[in-house]
Amino acid sequence: MKIRIKLFADFAEKMPAEQDAEGAAEITLPEGTSIYDVLDRFEIPYEEAYIVLLDGRHAKKSVVIPEGAELCVFPPIVGG
Repeated sequence: MKIRIKLFADFAEKMPAEQDAEGAAEITLPEGTSIYDVLDRFEIPYEEAYIVLLDGRHAKKSVVIPEGAELCVFPPIVGG
């Protein structure tokens, strides 16, 4: 199955080289892949994936990703 992924801030360096104009990349995953599995694939520690959006809605990391979904992952935002 194919999904779109966007990794933000410090995670952006882990993005695939081929990205669209919105900074998203299309990746192919096996059916039944969870958000945890994608975090593992991109070597993102679970505790550092602070905000996870699946099709624009907050999602638990245990959720299985549906075909055609868009997954966005943000680290904690810090600064001042």
